[in-house]
Amino acid sequence: MDAVSPKMVASNAHVSIAIRSVMAIVRDMKYTNKNNLPDPVVRALTSYEKGQSVEGLRVTTLIDSARISQLRKQHSGRITEDVSDLVWRVLGTAIHEVFEKAASNAYVSEERLSHTVGDTLISGAIDYQFEDDGEVDLKDYKSTSTYKITLGDHKDWEKQLNVYAYLIRQAKGLKVRSASIIAVLRDWRQAEADRKPDYPQASIVEVPVTLWSDEDQDEYVEGRVRLHNAAVIEAEFDDLPECSDEERWARPAQFAVMKGDNKRALRVFDTRKEADAYAKKDSIRHVEVRPATYTRCANNYCKVAEFCNQWKEGNNDDR
Repeated sequence: MDAVSPKMVASNAHVSIAIRSVMAIVRDMKYTNKNNLPDPVVRALTSYEKGQSVEGLRVTTLIDSARISQLRKQHSGRITEDVSDLVWRVLGTAIHEVFEKAASNAYVSEERLSHTVGDTLISGAIDYQFEDDGEVDLKDYKSTSTYKITLGDHKDWEKQLNVYAYLIRQAKGLKVRSASIIAVLRDWRQAEADRKPDYPQASIVEVPVTLWSDEDQDEYVEGRVRLHNAAVIEAEFDDLPECSDEERWARPAQFAVMKGDNKRALRVFDTRKEADAYAKKDSIRHVEVRPATYTRCANNYCKVAEFCNQWKEGNNDDR
């Protein structure tokens, strides 16, 4: 008989109970008020932020780092956030409510759908569905930055809307034929739009999202459920899965070729080999390494960097 590791002792029922404790948890967040905002503003922001407890592993949690999810659960009573950081989330929620009130009976607005994968319930609130002949046009509202649009990296949106499409297919038996993001750009400037042709030309834009095949959606959702379930058990042994570079918002190291004492680089390369070859063309040139950065960790956007061994134990070193 094969040896059984301690991790394998945990039963499916144990995983199910543990994951539900993550699903329904309402963050016991501690807030600071570094800018001395008035009490009514503080109360409005913090009460708005708490929201409602929802049964099920939220889609936004499912597509995100399992490590971060578990660290937030473990340290929920120690996580702090300044109330000023809540304003964009509150405004984003307010935008959702404005759009929801304007929706007619032709659309399904703010519908929460759930589906059980194995023993795990996943749940997502879908902003907008237009149903026609057994097919659905799916849209999600986002309050975001112009940089997000000009960067063109919408992988997180693609994952989220494909999981929503999965839920629509599983819970309602309908096929999603199109998906897009309605993006409200909170820092949009008319002057920039006039000056730059690649800048968003309006403060609200629609961004199409690529839909995956049914098989790819199934594989992705089932894989993420397994990952989060495994992390529940691994957390008990202090052996959490590490965040990927994508989950840490990694920016790779770059290599700047400098000339003498000049502070501005002649050129910047993605590889040391290219930089060395360019630097050799002039004896007074030299290469400076611009270290890799992990923006999410370094700025504590995950809210748990101070509790994370992956971040503390040198994973932010130069690569």
